[in-house]
Amino acid sequence: MPPQSPSPRTVSASMEQIRQDYAERFPGWTQQLITLFSGKAAAGQRPPWWVTPPIVNWFLTLLQLALAVLGSAYAVRLLGWASLAVLPLTWLTTVNAVRKLQITWSHHAVHKEVSGNRHVDKVVQVVSSAVALTSNYEDIFEDHVRKHHSRKVFTTLTDPDAGYLVYLGFRPGTPVEEMRARLRWMPLSPRLHLPSLLYRVRTNFVTATWTRRIASTVWVALLVALGVLMDGAEFTAAFVIPWFVLFHWSALFQTISEHPYLAFDGPPASRADYVARTWGRFCLEPLPERDAPALRRLCQWGRWLLRTVLVQTPARFGVLASDLPAHDLHHVVPADHAWHLAFWHRQTHIDDAHESRMEKRELTLAGAIRHVLHGISESPLAPAEPPARAA
Repeated sequence: MPPQSPSPRTVSASMEQIRQDYAERFPGWTQQLITLFSGKAAAGQRPPWWVTPPIVNWFLTLLQLALAVLGSAYAVRLLGWASLAVLPLTWLTTVNAVRKLQITWSHHAVHKEVSGNRHVDKVVQVVSSAVALTSNYEDIFEDHVRKHHSRKVFTTLTDPDAGYLVYLGFRPGTPVEEMRARLRWMPLSPRLHLPSLLYRVRTNFVTATWTRRIASTVWVALLVALGVLMDGAEFTAAFVIPWFVLFHWSALFQTISEHPYLAFDGPPASRADYVARTWGRFCLEPLPERDAPALRRLCQWGRWLLRTVLVQTPARFGVLASDLPAHDLHHVVPADHAWHLAFWHRQTHIDDAHESRMEKRELTLAGAIRHVLHGISESPLAPAEPPARAA
């Protein structure tokens, strides 16, 4: 991929067309629900009156987390092996809540976009990151605000997210098929989980302020107490698997689909180049053909339902939690601090023919991952000789 990024490889039909199809074929009362599920608003759609204010939503996230943990624990206690039919739902709900504490509340609190009061937002960040056992305020400010958002760093080798991918073995010049194979087994690799776990320990108990260390210690002590009250299977199902294993999976797939990391030989040369390094990721399946024969249409609807439940739902709630589908708006229009309305505000900019042309860069999660892997493989940063296979 050349230094100046082209638009991402397009999906089979543009998201604008797919979303318009949903608007035409589903009842009006479902349209806001479709937007909330997919992250993609319909043309001309405005926010509903019932969007929860951020600070209220933060408390609801904490409640969601508590109920999901209890759901996993009691499913194991009461259902035994039959709990395997329930746990995927409680795990998805748990990892969604923990990820929101990190990528929504901790992230937007650092940007001072939760309550409008910097002291309240600091409390939100400390509590959210301590409960999720993720980056403390100082670490996330340094890595995310000062580095990732900097035009001199964005998507380059010095971007912390790009460095994370290189560490995992996604190195410039690596053949795409090799990286796909690596991505398939990476969720089971200690190379993903051990460093992630060590970082979470370091940011909570080593680099953190004393206030944050105390908060983290109190929280971990509470988790230990709960572990004593539960048996091993309950604690593993309620905490270990969703809080760590699935959390690390979510972070991996989110990062490797977020921006075209390592696809350039330098930082963005202009605003147009910067904008081209962002995109939206939406969870919409194309609808079946309107005029297909009845049997074929029935099969297509069955496939649509299966993919919506088994592919798009985990992608939306397990990886692209909260406002992440419209994350490009956060970079393209940073002055828009109403991130909880990002789906609708993004579409308003598209309807108004905003110069960024965000509608030209809309992908599914899988499509975004493909684009990132191709960018890394074709990167001008690739060495003259193919890179050695990572251990």
